[in-house]
Amino acid sequence: MWNVPNRMLFGWGSVTRLGEYLDEFGVDHPLVVTDDGVRAAGVLDPLLDAIEASGRSYTIYDGVQPDPTDVIVHEAASVYDEADADLVLGVGGGSSIDTAKAASILATNDGHILDFKGSGNVPNDPPPSVFVPTTAGTGSEVGHWTIVKDSDTSIKEEIGDVSLLADLAVVDPELTASAPAPVKAATGMDVLTHAVEAYVSIKAQSQTSALALDSIGKVGEYLPRAVEYRGEDREALSKMAKASSQAGMSFNGAGLGAVHAISHQVGGLFGVPHGLANAILLPYVMEYNLPQVPEAMVDIAAALGEDVNRSKPARTEAEKAVRAVRRLAADVRIPETLDETAAERDAIPQLAEQAIDDGSLTGNPRITDTDDLAVILERAFDGRFETGASLA
Repeated sequence: MWNVPNRMLFGWGSVTRLGEYLDEFGVDHPLVVTDDGVRAAGVLDPLLDAIEASGRSYTIYDGVQPDPTDVIVHEAASVYDEADADLVLGVGGGSSIDTAKAASILATNDGHILDFKGSGNVPNDPPPSVFVPTTAGTGSEVGHWTIVKDSDTSIKEEIGDVSLLADLAVVDPELTASAPAPVKAATGMDVLTHAVEAYVSIKAQSQTSALALDSIGKVGEYLPRAVEYRGEDREALSKMAKASSQAGMSFNGAGLGAVHAISHQVGGLFGVPHGLANAILLPYVMEYNLPQVPEAMVDIAAALGEDVNRSKPARTEAEKAVRAVRRLAADVRIPETLDETAAERDAIPQLAEQAIDDGSLTGNPRITDTDDLAVILERAFDGRFETGASLA
């Protein structure tokens, strides 16, 4: 299966056209779901101006926190009900859009949000939705999954349903311009992680692979420029925004893998930002998966600009993909190890045990058990590679 949004609007300044689409949907009062940082930075202003120009009022919920919990989701849903809203408009990074999706479920379904975890467990269709990313990262605006952290266990739970696809995804690269360089770096590496995991997934399809490989090439070429954006390089931000949505559409069909299975636990337990955890873990998981998918890794290396010789053994040339990812991460100042984050080495057994039950793992190309996941985590804490992937 492969599901994508009903409609997608892409381009610099495209958010100014929001009003005409609200007219088409026939809605009166949107609930804008975002975080206080996006609101304080003025990123919402052109979007709110477009709503007002269409003659509509709106309500803003700006209580989104990183790795939103079930408590946050229920709070946003209550605001939706109190405002008598009829459309959910998620604006921000993945946390804001995930909160908007989850809150929309509760607008038309009774119960606790975690009652709907898993795939295809949402009985009643949510209200209309518009998702507007302000980072080039999660691709959540084009997906049918949302992640909600259980406030009791700190485990991130996945909820997937085709009804969560946006009625309209508005991808305006201009909205990503004000993000700080470290955020651009981490979210950009998140894009790369989505594309790489989708490309090597056992559930990859021809269309998902094409989108993933093109996204990988865009990230390799444009991420450093986007991180160093100083107000003139619109091309870099536009290419990264497109890469993010492409990667999102890719993994929406192909699924993900061990990077996400582990990073969900690292983020849930220690609050390590999702993009940063993915960025650190990606080369270690790639090295682990490499023996199973060497030809695909050669493709990834080539997409990242490596000079690959396809007449040589794929196993050897594939190591260039891991080196390329490590160099790109270093170029945008991503830490090399989990030891440089809030994650704690003593939790490796717990992280591995939780990761083995994460739904993302179902796409991983190499059969994996808790011992394997623990080894990956140990290497990610130590900065240790076992193959020619070393940058030395």
